Formats: sequence, C-alpha cells, structure tokens
Amino acid sequence: MLKYILPPIITKPTILKFFNKLLRKSKNINYEKNNYNRISLTLRALNKKNFDKINFLEIGSAGNNLFNCIPLKKINKIGVDPESGGTHRMTSDDFFKINKKKFDVIFIDGLHSYEQCQRDVINSLKFLKKNGIIFMHDMMPLDNFAASYPRDFLAVNAWNGDVWKVGVELSLSKNLNFIVVPIDHGVGILKKKKKYKYKILPDIKHKTIEDYYKKYFKKINKKNCEDALKFIDRA
Repeated sequence: MLKYILPPIITKPTILKFFNKLLRKSKNINYEKNNYNRISLTLRALNKKNFDKINFLEIGSAGNNLFNCIPLKKINKIGVDPESGGTHRMTSDDFFKINKKKFDVIFIDGLHSYEQCQRDVINSLKFLKKNGIIFMHDMMPLDNFAASYPRDFLAVNAWNGDVWKVGVELSLSKNLNFIVVPIDHGVGILKKKKKYKYKILPDIKHKTIEDYYKKYFKKINKKNCEDALKFIDRA
C-alpha cells in the first residue's frame, strides 16, 4: 500500500535528478535548437555516395539507433559492439586487427573514454577512404557529471564521458579537418588530408571538464548545422 500513498515524485530517479541539479556545474552551453541529430548528419554524408558501393562502419552499435537507419545492404555496413547491436560481437580493437575493408563513412560512439576513443579514431583514419568522413558522438558535455569517466552515479540526464579530449587533439592536429556541431550532445565531423598527423597531448588525460571550457573550448572549430552540411558536402 505504501507505493500508493507516496507521491510519484519520491522515486530514486527523481532524487538523483534533484541532486544532479543541485550539485552539477553547468557550463551554460546551449545546443542548437532544430531537428537535426547525429543520424541526419550521417545520412547526409551517405547520400553523397553511390549506395551500391559505399561501405559504412559504426563503432558502438548497442541499441542500433543509428545502425538500423542506415539504408545500405547488409554486405555494405558493419556495426561493432562487444555486447549488442550491429554485426560483429567484439571490441573495436579486435575488429581493427582483422579488418581489411576501407570505409566511406565511419561513426564512432563506443566506450565513452578518452583512451578508447583516441584508438578508435586513429584506427578509423587508417581505414578511411579518400574523401571519406568520420563522425563522433558526445563531443560537447554540458556539465561535470555528463563528462565524468568512469560514469558518476549522478550522470542521470546524459553521460558523454571524457571523449571531448579527443576533439581537442583533433583540433590541434596536422592536416585533419575537424568541426563540432552543437547538437545531440556534440557531433564531431572529421576529414583527413594527405600526410595527416594525429597530435597526442600527453597531459590532457588528467584535464577536467573545467579545463575544457576554460582553456580548450575556444580552440574547437564549432559550426552550426547549416555550415556543417556544407562541410559534409565539400569533397
């Protein structure tokens, strides 16, 4: 009978959200208000290609939210996840050890850790076709709980981890064109040029989200959705 007496507000998720709101350090960063998300941007990139020949790779396919929206034949799309979704039940590290394919479009949304995301980007660049494009999720966390790694129990509204550190390194790398679109937790878009060089910042591993918004945020090339679409469309 107690559950019928207590008001609905007295629940564990509600309590966690209350403390999240009370304790979080919001960065006052606003996502662009429109109907775009990571799926629509990815489909835009795919639409540039020949659908009969294009190859697509997703790292982190749990839930298949993106993977099932990719209108390609089974032979032309691969989804890698050790737990669920996609086509390959393994880690991304193991996949890249055996992979021989090159891809036109790659989406990275695996473990929300800096080290793993960095490896996924470096490996993906090796298997990216000429004029290919890489997308990354969770590049713009809004508060300290969303940016926690490992995940803080108060990260109840969103959890992005510390993959933003990879975005900083890409922004400072040679011959890598990288932008971040302020939608859907921050969508990174990456293109490579000849003789590119990924710049690893040894000290960034220990930096916090406060460091990101105080020191690094202004160095990130941020683009609105309209400009992002133009960036995607350019060869």
